[in-house]
Amino acid sequence: MHAFLTTVNPELAEGLDTLHISPDKSIGIDEVRAIQHFLSRKPTQSDHNTVVIHQAHLLTLPAQHALLKTLEEPPPGALIYLITSQPDSLLPTILSRVQIIPAPYMSYKFDATYMTYTSDLLKKLQSSGVGDRLKILEEQEFTRESALKFLDDLERLLHSNLDLDLDYQLIVDTRRYLKANVNLKLCLTHLALM
Repeated sequence: MHAFLTTVNPELAEGLDTLHISPDKSIGIDEVRAIQHFLSRKPTQSDHNTVVIHQAHLLTLPAQHALLKTLEEPPPGALIYLITSQPDSLLPTILSRVQIIPAPYMSYKFDATYMTYTSDLLKKLQSSGVGDRLKILEEQEFTRESALKFLDDLERLLHSNLDLDLDYQLIVDTRRYLKANVNLKLCLTHLALM
């Protein structure tokens, strides 16, 4: 069995061996029981059963504990994808049992194309109002690690281009808050006040 945590939706079509959980408000213990039942049966069209849990941060605490049992004692041939932009909302024991697939932002390497992307994102942020900045930052689906990398890249841009209208202290403070384990969304809200 393999379990993955990602912000990117794996391109898995619906099928007899694939179960998608897409919550409206929350994912409760009933949904986790349905997942366990689904994984207990033999696959019919492939070598494994696959479960995709969209918005995994909406798992209730009892549901997370129930899912943890499945992650600890998985049925053979099971693949479980937890998709979330807020991995900090999941139990640390769940995070320790999954392979983390980096967010799209984290997959960029330091090169000219990447820095152009970061520069364009910064320009977009600077030309927007506070509400639009919040929306833009939320669309990036940062994890704590990718948000820290983004701050590093903003600082690099600031040092290489002194014409940028950016408060350096805001970057320093946001980085300090992220490292102090302050809520990620609160840190991004702070950054949006640039």
